[in-house]
Amino acid sequence: MDDMKKQNIIAIIMMLLLLVAPVAMPAATFWDGMKAPVGQILGVVLTLFGVPLIIKLGRKMGLTIDEQLAADAIDTLINILVNIDLKKGGGGGADKKAIAVKTAEAMLTNAQRDILIKKYGSLEAAVQVAFERSSLRKTR
Repeated sequence: MDDMKKQNIIAIIMMLLLLVAPVAMPAATFWDGMKAPVGQILGVVLTLFGVPLIIKLGRKMGLTIDEQLAADAIDTLINILVNIDLKKGGGGGADKKAIAVKTAEAMLTNAQRDILIKKYGSLEAAVQVAFERSSLRKTR
């Protein structure tokens, strides 16, 4: 009896496969037409749920948008310091710092200035931090 049941099950599976095969073919062509809309919907869903999750994960890791903006502003200050060093060459550090502060006030956006002042207390302190992080300090 077991052999008979196995043969019957195999026969039923084969018949189902023969019946399903013609139905599966049009499903492939149907999917080709649905790829673009499904992709667009998935993009929207991933954006709606993915971006907030990434932001929360970044906050848990200690990364904030303000930190990145402050790092970008410090990089800008380092560029200002390098340009001043190239133009002025030797000279007093206090003079270069004053020039860097005046240049930074003119070049940085209000948001960058506010973030630097919030993080370092003053623009002068931010210029000092930029100098400490730059390679100019290492060459002296």
